[in-house]
Amino acid sequence: MKKSKKGFLTKYIKLKTLIILIVLLAFNSYAWFIFATKVSGGLVAHVTSWDVVFQVGDQESVTNIVIDVSTIYPGMEDYEKIVTVKNTGEAVAELRYEYNSLTLLGTTYEVGEDYTVEQLTNKIANDYPFKINVAIDQTHLEEANGYGTFTITVNWPYESGDDDTDTYWGEQAYDYNLAHPDESSLKLELKLIAEQKNKNP
Repeated sequence: MKKSKKGFLTKYIKLKTLIILIVLLAFNSYAWFIFATKVSGGLVAHVTSWDVVFQVGDQESVTNIVIDVSTIYPGMEDYEKIVTVKNTGEAVAELRYEYNSLTLLGTTYEVGEDYTVEQLTNKIANDYPFKINVAIDQTHLEEANGYGTFTITVNWPYESGDDDTDTYWGEQAYDYNLAHPDESSLKLELKLIAEQKNKNP
């Protein structure tokens, strides 16, 4: 009698456990169905493609551009590099740039622990008689077929308006080129940036 009661109790517990598992599984499946329906419903929206290509000449380029000028001196021939940007995506692109580093006569000034982007930008703009300029002809590129260019120039007029500064940096550049004939006088690294912008409704 004890054995049959024990067997009945074991079967009852197993049956009860099985029913609870089935009920839990049903509820979980229903909850997952609702969740999956809501999530998939939210993902039906069109995903905008993003395709901006940077080019130097005919070659596709990365967005970190290095300007390499072998020698600098008062009256030097102007240096110019043009980077073409094409937006073939489905969103508007806004163009801008940031300086990453400047290596001048063997000394490197780099964004990081010592300089912020703003500090390096100010140094490049104000500390030297030669001028580095980055011009963007179209900062706002329309979707599908928008074109723009970055034009990077380095120039040092024969007379910048400050004879002492011209003389000092001219002598420094001459001495550096004499001691390091295989090294570039100036290297500038820029980051060219295209940011996706949504059109106003």
